[in-house]
Amino acid sequence: MSDESVVALIKDLTAKLSAVAEEFSGRAERVDDRAPELQGERARPSSLDAAQTLIDQRRLRRRFLSDELFHEPAWDMLLALYIAWHANKVMNVKTLVSAADAPVTTSQRWIDHLAKLGLVTRVVDPTDRRRIEVTLSQAGLEAIDGYLKAIG
Repeated sequence: MSDESVVALIKDLTAKLSAVAEEFSGRAERVDDRAPELQGERARPSSLDAAQTLIDQRRLRRRFLSDELFHEPAWDMLLALYIAWHANKVMNVKTLVSAADAPVTTSQRWIDHLAKLGLVTRVVDPTDRRRIEVTLSQAGLEAIDGYLKAIG
């Protein structure tokens, strides 16, 4: 490998690392910018427990009744994203599709629809551009949190 090739490779890697660092810096700023009252919500177990209970109940009914009676992939995805938000985790499309327990194409259509409604945000994974990360938007978080408080 020539010196010129090594220099070009180093420049390319430097540019890629810079882009990754910039993306993570932006994400850190978004976390810091969250309203203080929502930061406190992350530690509150009652809404989180309610979301997990709903997921467990939805899975349990499949043991007794046909899956086709309860096909709501959007709701399953919103609950999974809510729990992931509280765990400080980001879900990619693949993991979100598996949480919805629906066909991939159906789940992807629902993700698109949830994004159009402003309930979720999608971001290209800075370390693997083939992956799309999905998180609850502020509006989505407030809607799910409000619902869980209302039923709790």
